[in-house]
Amino acid sequence: MSICRTLAALSLLTAVAACGSDSDASEGRDAATERSPEAATSSASDPSDDEGAAVPEGPAFPDGTASQTARPKGEWDLVLTDVRVGHHEGFDRVVLEFDGTGTPGWAVGYVDRARADGSGETIALDGDAVLDVYARGTTYPGTGAVDSGYDGPQHFRPEDASSVAEVHVVGTFEGDTQVVVGIDGDRVPFRTFALTGPARLVVDVLDTED
Repeated sequence: MSICRTLAALSLLTAVAACGSDSDASEGRDAATERSPEAATSSASDPSDDEGAAVPEGPAFPDGTASQTARPKGEWDLVLTDVRVGHHEGFDRVVLEFDGTGTPGWAVGYVDRARADGSGETIALDGDAVLDVYARGTTYPGTGAVDSGYDGPQHFRPEDASSVAEVHVVGTFEGDTQVVVGIDGDRVPFRTFALTGPARLVVDVLDTED
């Protein structure tokens, strides 16, 4: 079951938003709205997931690979500004950074294939497993106090990663920003949490080979 970047070209975002929502692509997001716990967050005054700085500790990794959801906090005004991947001892870290005053929620889980929310189109992605990442409580640049958004690559392969093979930044649709992550090998446990100062959604993917 599907859990459901901001692109540099605003016209493409508009086209995606105009498409009808595919039932498979939206089912997981709709369910998460009803049952999500409030997001657990910690405060960091600097981007401490960057190279050379202390790495914020998240919750313990779960034993299984079940989907994880949480509601956003505050205003739904977050605009995606950066997506990055780095390797740390024992896991790869995927970070979605935002501008805005809110704190992101999330709906994150494994799916059988990568599909774009809204259009339902299949996304070609390296890796054996697909982790579908939704940051909740997000919006487009120019709809609030934030005028500019993500201008990085839509598709990229991390240089410093072990489990993460490829990342595709899909875009924002109906309050959610979707990023799909290709994982080498079988589905492995992951953990999801939010950081503030700036607002970030963090997904750590366990590296079973470390």
